[in-house]
Amino acid sequence: MADTETDPRIVFVAENARIADAVIQLLGASGVPAELVDAGPPMSSALTGMTDEAATSFPIVVTDPTKVTAARELLATAETVSAVRAIREKREARTGTVTATCEDCGKPSVWPAAAMGTTEVCPHCAGYMDIPDPDDDWSNVDFGAADEEDK
Repeated sequence: MADTETDPRIVFVAENARIADAVIQLLGASGVPAELVDAGPPMSSALTGMTDEAATSFPIVVTDPTKVTAARELLATAETVSAVRAIREKREARTGTVTATCEDCGKPSVWPAAAMGTTEVCPHCAGYMDIPDPDDDWSNVDFGAADEEDK
């Protein structure tokens, strides 16, 4: 069994066999040969004779060491896409309504809760308006100096 802390070819450790297979297929489709690390023979109990086949982790190695960096970059991109997809699904699952006020005309409008975190067209003045999302943190964003028209 390869040690996940010392084998630099290990690019991902899946939590189950299905995820491991999906990652191996993703890497293979991108020209990065990968395989599941052999976990060795299943352990058997001397008392019961039953084997413990429930692995707790499934390390995936890239078989071509020159492609380890490419695999890590691909998986980082896949994680980012997955995180964005999870945020989108969470927003789509929201129910109810939210009221947002247009910065251009100052009039409030009612929107479905699923619209939080999006930019919509104001039904009153046709300007663009942001529908705030309470899960978004904008405290560290630098919006720069105000435009001349904003002064």
